[in-house]
Amino acid sequence: MMQTVLMNMCMIYDKKTKKVVVLDKKKKYGWEGLTFPGGHLEDNEGLFDSVRREVMEETGLSIGKLKLMGVIHWFSEDISLRQSGFLFYTEEFSGQLLDIVDEGRLSWMDYQEFLMLENKSDSMDDILKVYNGEYMEVLSYYGEDGHIRTIYR
Repeated sequence: MMQTVLMNMCMIYDKKTKKVVVLDKKKKYGWEGLTFPGGHLEDNEGLFDSVRREVMEETGLSIGKLKLMGVIHWFSEDISLRQSGFLFYTEEFSGQLLDIVDEGRLSWMDYQEFLMLENKSDSMDDILKVYNGEYMEVLSYYGEDGHIRTIYR
């Protein structure tokens, strides 16, 4: 039986400055590099509540109106694990952005500059295809041989 882990991520966009909140994550294998804030759903927690909680914990910001942009799934066939990440977007936020948290360093970054950077975390280019409206769902299959097969929908 396959274990399923539910996660979330949120792009926080400041439409006045055209900047996004970026986390330079240092903590976990496979997630190092530039990414957006997010994390795991806790037991008995709603999806939208989990996004608000994770963003507050990781950034110090309170967020408002959330839009679900799509989903990314990672399947590890060798260990029967599925991780599903729900990708959210908001332009409503308040508070002061933290500088450094346990996960890494936070900053506001020009969105177009972010898109061009090489040091984004694994799967971030696939995630950005959802945020940019190219796809609603990404499925990434990690085989025992290390080969990755990705399907876009």
